[in-house]
Amino acid sequence: MKKEGKNSILATSIIIILTILIYFFLNETYKINIIEKIIITLTAMLLLYFNYKKSIYLLTLSSLTALSMFISLEISFNLNIWIIFIISLVTALIFSYNHEKIKLKDKFSLLLLILFITIWIILSINVSYRHDWILENLLTVPFVIFLVLITRWFKLSNISYTLIFIFMTFHIIGTHYTYSEVPFGYWLQEFLALSRNHYDRIVHFCFGLLLAYPIREIAIRISNLKGVWALYIPIELVLALSAIYEIIEWIIAIIFGGDLGIAYLGTQGDVWDAQKDMALAALGSLITMCVTALIIIYYNSKEFFKDIKESLSVKSKDVLGEKAIEKFRKISKRK
Repeated sequence: MKKEGKNSILATSIIIILTILIYFFLNETYKINIIEKIIITLTAMLLLYFNYKKSIYLLTLSSLTALSMFISLEISFNLNIWIIFIISLVTALIFSYNHEKIKLKDKFSLLLLILFITIWIILSINVSYRHDWILENLLTVPFVIFLVLITRWFKLSNISYTLIFIFMTFHIIGTHYTYSEVPFGYWLQEFLALSRNHYDRIVHFCFGLLLAYPIREIAIRISNLKGVWALYIPIELVLALSAIYEIIEWIIAIIFGGDLGIAYLGTQGDVWDAQKDMALAALGSLITMCVTALIIIYYNSKEFFKDIKESLSVKSKDVLGEKAIEKFRKISKRK
């Protein structure tokens, strides 16, 4: 079977899975009759299918637009499901149309940025705890601004921007409620008979799962990593960034203290919360790097194993440490 055929089967499978998930969550969340559920589900499936026929980017953009708009409107406003559905559908069509008409080279990432700003504004309305929301966004807003500012100098791939968008959407949903009070976490707690609201665990897992690839892209393009190191270093960086974030959380919780500090920290009484969060981020990054390796092997196995072998070979016979210091001394004496 040709790779194009396999890609078509994969995309079709993804559309079918998304359709099943949409129907499942409609059934779990809304008290509407089966005909209404089928109409909404089939409309969503047709939108995804026709956009896929045009391009994979259009499929991705329309999916993210419709889902993120639907979720953000549902969270922030007490609207009828059909109003939310129609607004989400129209927004997805508008973004799809603009993707087709805009002639800019970076139109996909630009539209993703506009979409993120839109849902961020929507999710900033009717938040549960305004002070906690402000604290959570002390890192969110500067991060997005930083990504925008460096675009001209260091533009990431559309895949990386998509993964960052999905993670940041999970994050701003958490900031709307505080992580420990997100309704989806309560639903999951009841559905799986869990001991606590695990939404924060999901986001920490997604930190590794979704951001390991953008981190890998940055590391490879700046440091020219190859082989083993191009797969291992992103996992280490995810762990390092997770640890830095936990330290920042701890410092902010101490500074503000009281209910605000507890809400921001979101440990829910678990003394090992920070360690578990970091472990889940590492697990997510490990899964992503394994998937990345399998994709590379699928498309270019010969080059992959060649890079693995070369990355484990010694590049320089010069010993560092005291030998390097002695070398520096000799150079400084010559000057």
